[in-house]
Amino acid sequence: MQEALKYITRSEFKLNSPSAYISARKNGLLDEICQHMTKLGNKVKRCIYSYEFSDNYVYVGLTSNIAKRNIWRRNNKNDAVTKHMLKTNLTPIFKQLTDYVEINEASELEGIFLENYLKNNWLTLNTAKTGSIGGNILIWDKNKCLEVALKYSHKNEFRLGNRSAYHASIKNGWHDEICKHMKRPKRKIIWTFNMCKEEASKYLTKKEFMKNSGSAYQSSIKNGWHDEICKHMYKLPYNIIYWNKETCALAAKKCCTRTEFAKKYGGAYYRSLKNKWLNEFFTKN
Repeated sequence: MQEALKYITRSEFKLNSPSAYISARKNGLLDEICQHMTKLGNKVKRCIYSYEFSDNYVYVGLTSNIAKRNIWRRNNKNDAVTKHMLKTNLTPIFKQLTDYVEINEASELEGIFLENYLKNNWLTLNTAKTGSIGGNILIWDKNKCLEVALKYSHKNEFRLGNRSAYHASIKNGWHDEICKHMKRPKRKIIWTFNMCKEEASKYLTKKEFMKNSGSAYQSSIKNGWHDEICKHMYKLPYNIIYWNKETCALAAKKCCTRTEFAKKYGGAYYRSLKNKWLNEFFTKN
């Protein structure tokens, strides 16, 4: 609580003292120790406010952060309220007219409040049409979410590519419908002992096994099957493949052509070429 009292908003508290903020949230204390703080809107909520001048001029607006809006206004000489203050040397009365509400509701309320001021003979300083939500915030309706979703082939790509549209589609119940064109990710293979053993039988060395079937190789190590399923393999002295006629012949049997043999087992191919074993291994090639 002592730490929270240093800040006027929860976002400021979270940013400047994350450990205290997380501890308070974890222990269910946030609402109690943040009672003094100013509530803020967010990307989908705004509040209505006004500046009333004694010469009967008024400005009506909407914002997601009252405090920041006031600071920005004081530092912006082109702002309508600031201009009028400098011109008349008058200090306006600031009023927050509503709590933070949904953007669409806030846009309507802004127009209603301004209209009421005008009916009561106030003069407006508003130069832009009311209802502008500001900040270039995009409202994600179903069509916009669908338009974005069609750019992606998988849900995970959608989530990483445009989190706002992704979460809006989930929140509004459109997710499955707008993602129905997407492909399901391939299921991860769960390697059993027999599957690993069968996979290992395709290779002559552990290095070859690891290179061509990494997931089966790692699974066999993790489950303690590695030595047993690899006992048919040739041990390589000093991690260097030693190709004799027997191992070259075994490697050649796994290939349909000399070209494939050369690509897959370069060392065996050149040893066979040097020792003139190729014709014996590939009588029809």
